[in-house]
Parts: sequence; C-alpha cells; structure tokens
Amino acid sequence: MKPTPWQDIEFRHLDYAIAVKRHQGFMQAAIALGIDQGFLSKQIQRLEARLGFSLFDRTHRPLGMTEAGKSFLMKAEQIIEQTENAVERAQDIQAGKQGRLEVGINTSIANSKLPDIIQAFHQQFPHVNLVLHELASYHQIEHLRNRQLDVGFFHKHTLHNLTAEERSMFSTIPILHEPLIVVLPQHHRLAKQSKISLAQLNGDRFVLPPHTRMYGLRDQIDQLCLRANCKPKVVQEAAWITTVLSLVAGGIGVSLLPANVNYLQRAGVVYRDIQETSPLLEIVAVRHVNHHSVILENFLTTLTDS
Repeated sequence: MKPTPWQDIEFRHLDYAIAVKRHQGFMQAAIALGIDQGFLSKQIQRLEARLGFSLFDRTHRPLGMTEAGKSFLMKAEQIIEQTENAVERAQDIQAGKQGRLEVGINTSIANSKLPDIIQAFHQQFPHVNLVLHELASYHQIEHLRNRQLDVGFFHKHTLHNLTAEERSMFSTIPILHEPLIVVLPQHHRLAKQSKISLAQLNGDRFVLPPHTRMYGLRDQIDQLCLRANCKPKVVQEAAWITTVLSLVAGGIGVSLLPANVNYLQRAGVVYRDIQETSPLLEIVAVRHVNHHSVILENFLTTLTDS
C-alpha cells in the first residue's frame, strides 16, 4: 500500500512551521532555528504540498496564517508537547526516576532509620512512590521470595531460621546495629537504676519473643541470660513489640527488647541499659538476588551512600 504524502512528514517539519508561526515570519524563524532562510522556506513549501493546503498567508505583513494552518498547527503543537512529555517520562522510568517500590518494614526499622531513609531517597527521586507494607519478618521473607516486595527491612537473625539454600536466595545490606535493653514495669523494684545487671532479674517473670518464627532473637536472649546467671521465668510469649510493652505495662513481667523501643513512649514502662555486654542485633535491607529493577538499584545505592 502506497503511503499518503502526509505520512512522510517528520517532527522537524512541524518544528519549522511552528517556529514560523511563533516568529510571524521566515527571517526571524530561520535566525531562531539557526538555518538558512531559503532552506526554511523550501521546507515549509514541501510541507504544505504534502498536506494539501497552505499554512501561511504570504500576502499579509506580518506573515498571516490560513484558517487551515491555525487548526493544524494548534494540534501539531499539542502533538509535539505530548511526545516530548512521553519521551521524558519514558527516560525517567528507564533511569528509575518514576514508578513505585514495594518496601517491607517492621517496628524496628520504623522506630529507627526509616524516616532518614525515606527523606534521603525522596530528595533524589521525588517522583518514585515508596509503598510501605508493615509486615513481620517471616512474612517479608515470603513476600520477597514471591516478588511481592522489592526490598524488606528486618533483623538479620530472622534469616537464621532458613536453610542455607533458602538464605542464598537473599542478599543483605547492613543498616544499623543495636543492643538489647531491659523493659520494666514502671513500679518495678529496679526501675530507679540507670543500668541493670541481668543477674538482678534472676527468677523474675519474663515476657519474651517466641522460639517459633523468632528463633534467632530468642536464642540470643537466652544465651545472654545464661552468661549473666539469669534464669528467666517465661510466663508469656509475644512476637509484636507493642504487645510486649502492653504486657510489661500491665505488670505481667519484664522483657528484653531491641534498643529501638527507646523511641516508643509507652505509659507504664521504663527502659534501662543492660550492665552486661549485649549482643548487637543487626537490622538489614534484604532483597531477592534474582530480582532487579533500576528503581530498586537506586534505592539500595541511597542506603549505602547515606
């Protein structure tokens, strides 16, 4: 099928015509475009021949436009603007400057570095939407495995629950290290001390994270207590920090939690440092090794640069 003449029109032809319209003359338009006036005039004549109608009324000074020319160039300007916008948007998407990132978070990262991370990323990529999902660590791992999350934040010890083969599916970036601290009911006998030896809590009732699903954290707590000659009497297990704090505030027992709880103001509880050397819990950013996107790479770069 033979193409119609207008199908040979290029964007530069439209640019030439729009320049003539805006400058109301060939001389001024040629100067603005940086081309020869005679060349510009011939290009407009060829464009008009392909269109089958005149764009400009050359009998008027300054140069006038035909009614057909007015209608055509109004739409042509819109087409060029829309094309420029489409190209710019596609380039931004290619560069990871537009789009969305699915991010898993838990209480620990939300209480610590998350505000700084969000601010640093949005300063560089203001048009990327960070979609935050509040999920327990074991749920984040499942979502990362299924590509429902691009990146997750949680304590590295959670990965110890996985087999070596499963752990090889993920890569991590360290975010921060934090110790454990003691959480006491407000009126506990040791509440007025600034530091507490765990030996002083020997025999106390404890509210601790469960062995199941949080084995890494619970194992570190158990080992710390064992070294400090403290034998906790575990009366309740709870996985969520807010639940633990509520139980401690209610006098059910004491607890050991990551230091980020210092940022949570909870009536009825006090936080105290541990006198013994506490293990450092590492919060990491986790991604699936086979999941790649420009936005994700930009986000991870922001983490390592901050």
